[in-house]
Amino acid sequence: MTDADATSLAEEIRLLVEMVVERAAPWLEGVVANGHGVPEREAADCGWCPLCAVVAVARGERPEFAARLVEQLGQLVALLRAVLADRWDPEHGFHMPGFSPDPKPEPASTRVQHIPVQWRGEES
Repeated sequence: MTDADATSLAEEIRLLVEMVVERAAPWLEGVVANGHGVPEREAADCGWCPLCAVVAVARGERPEFAARLVEQLGQLVALLRAVLADRWDPEHGFHMPGFSPDPKPEPASTRVQHIPVQWRGEES
């Protein structure tokens, strides 16, 4: 991977994160407006919503959930690696399973064929 590719990849990741933050901001504001994240509430009041579960893991309150979450994330990463390994051909880029690139044409043969000539009396 060249420096230009790494820079391009970093820029694409930054743009993706910005887009996710822009899209998630209204939802997060609605969650806060509904009372999540208010200090007076007990942490045990809400244990089913994903936001509270993630906050509890960040605080270290639910280590069994954190272990399960890490296990699932590991499986997700393994799945993504397998999918990308199946669909990545450095010469042709990403492709669908079963993709077979067009065969490269054989180089045109030259008009002259060099043949080594040996005299009958000589051995090499």
